[in-house]
Amino acid sequence: MFDLIKKIWKTKTVTKTDLFTDAPERFRGKPILVSNECTGCQACSTACPAKAITLEQNGDAITVSLSYTTCIFCGICAEVCDTDAIHITNEYRLATKNKDELTVKKQTTVAKLLPVGKEV
Repeated sequence: MFDLIKKIWKTKTVTKTDLFTDAPERFRGKPILVSNECTGCQACSTACPAKAITLEQNGDAITVSLSYTTCIFCGICAEVCDTDAIHITNEYRLATKNKDELTVKKQTTVAKLLPVGKEV
């Protein structure tokens, strides 16, 4: 008991064991890829100020990659997405021991892609 009081006196810190509370309802948290409705228009990757979203074409499929290591949770990607393939959640806790878990990838087929030369 005396050691605890001594530690608080030195560090001026009291440790609480309360659980985290949820973020407010309109809090802008991490974006998520919710569906395979991506058309490959690249509006999200162009609008992203942190360049956290990349699109790669692999033959007849396209892969959308979202990296939470560089994402700044601004929400611009969800605003510019015409197909609502990206939604903003109020989740903000992303702690992990493996950095690879902070990259999300989603694939869509080429039939859903915009034809080359079509204006958006």
